Amino acid sequence: MFDQSHESDLVFRALNDATRRAILALLASENEPTAGDIAAAFPSLGRTAVSAHLRVLRDAQLVSEVRDGKHRRYRLGPNRADAAIAFLRQIYEQSLPKDRQAASDRSDGLRDAKSG
Repeated sequence: MFDQSHESDLVFRALNDATRRAILALLASENEPTAGDIAAAFPSLGRTAVSAHLRVLRDAQLVSEVRDGKHRRYRLGPNRADAAIAFLRQIYEQSLPKDRQAASDRSDGLRDAKSG
């Protein structure tokens, strides 16, 4: 029925965490911050936790890492969640006819109740 690839599984797992979503939002607004910059934006987390979140995001290809001397800089990755977006679009598009029919059935029932 649905073709959910391993790639989209990784993306959904990565996006399942609020901190990782916040890191993605930070990367969308910042110009290649270092791991230290990212950790500083999340003072309640230790550097080890931030590194673990970055690893999950890298594994899902939502984030890419560039080495700059002794620093690692991060930016949004090449994946951009295409597989997950395609999966969600497929579900949405397949549900549209059912939703439209259900809405039509409900409005017909309301009309019948008012006239009866």
